[in-house]
Amino acid sequence: MATVKRTKKSQDDLRHMVADLGREVSGRTILMHQAIAEKLGVSVTELKCLDYLSRGTPVTAGRLAEITGLTTGAITAMVDRLERAGLVKRERSLDDRRKVFVVPAEAAWGPLAEEIYGPLAEAAAKLAEQYSDEELQMIHEYTLKSIEMVKAQTERIRALKVRIPGMK
Repeated sequence: MATVKRTKKSQDDLRHMVADLGREVSGRTILMHQAIAEKLGVSVTELKCLDYLSRGTPVTAGRLAEITGLTTGAITAMVDRLERAGLVKRERSLDDRRKVFVVPAEAAWGPLAEEIYGPLAEAAAKLAEQYSDEELQMIHEYTLKSIEMVKAQTERIRALKVRIPGMK
């Protein structure tokens, strides 16, 4: 593949284009998650917690609080709501009966997988098929670095002591 010499202006233009697209993807993703949450009758935060719970690794309420940055009290209240809605259940650890995991309720996830997440995964796979292995590797690396950047910015924002006038 030939290397293209870029000017400082074109590099700046490309960085701005990528940043603008990142904002658009972020916004569209939030709107999609809102639509899914509405179908489930939960908040977007609850939906994202359900996502973390559905990844196959048992998660305690305390660990979910660490992952999300929510307080343990907020997580407990949310798990109570999700349990009442039939979306999660609490299971005691077989190794340590004091430890309780929050897990997805299987009955609720069949229709979700079939109607929402299955077609979404198929569309994402179809999109990925359009790229070479090298391009996918670059996208993968960029996405991993983006995740780390967003995590760091989230921590920075949470640590701010400043409040914007007029905002609660």
